[in-house]
Amino acid sequence: MADNVLQRYLAAGQTVIDNNLLYHYKDLGMTTSQFVMYLQFKSYQDRGNASPDIRQIAKNLETSEVHVFEQLHHMITAGLVVQQMTKLNGKEEAVYDFTPLLNRLLLLLDQEEAGVEESTEANDRMKTFNNLEAEFGRPLSSMEMQIVNDWLDKDNYTPVMIKLALREAVLNSAINLNYMERILQSWDRQGLRTQRDIEERERQFEQRKSGDQRRISNNSKKKTNGPQIPIYKLGE
Repeated sequence: MADNVLQRYLAAGQTVIDNNLLYHYKDLGMTTSQFVMYLQFKSYQDRGNASPDIRQIAKNLETSEVHVFEQLHHMITAGLVVQQMTKLNGKEEAVYDFTPLLNRLLLLLDQEEAGVEESTEANDRMKTFNNLEAEFGRPLSSMEMQIVNDWLDKDNYTPVMIKLALREAVLNSAINLNYMERILQSWDRQGLRTQRDIEERERQFEQRKSGDQRRISNNSKKKTNGPQIPIYKLGE
């Protein structure tokens, strides 16, 4: 008895549902009733039955065939499913294709991702303005705000580049946009656009500077420690 139940359980197979659809089916305009009906169709289609019997689906849902057809009609009207006539086993049958539903889901996910990116970009822009105003000790003028917007939108300087350029301006006691722009242009010409690249180039510059200073110091010592040549006054 237990073996027969297990065999029936395994023979029924499993229906895999994408969690994105599970979480967003209402956002696509589907009712819960339509979603469950879609799962019924999918369970048959995944097992190779492209055109399951509507009567069986109605029985599984404990509803009428008319109700199933009504729900399918609503989904077709909403652009979530298309009905196609095709030959199956030598006869014409209606096949319900749910590809538009999945395409709509992908579009929704793309829009959500774009919305997140836009939100992140807006937050980064606001942080950039806030950082500048904090270091300047005053609100930015409309002209200054336009310059910074142009850096972001036209020159494609990243918020990280602007933040590091501001840091350089503060360290050199030259807190103004003109000085920052020269720094940004220099980094841009060198292809330095990430914090890692900029900080690595600064480290290399400091090493070279330190090396030059050591060489100058050593040369100076050599001159100081050289042989003393006596200077005699004429006539002595």
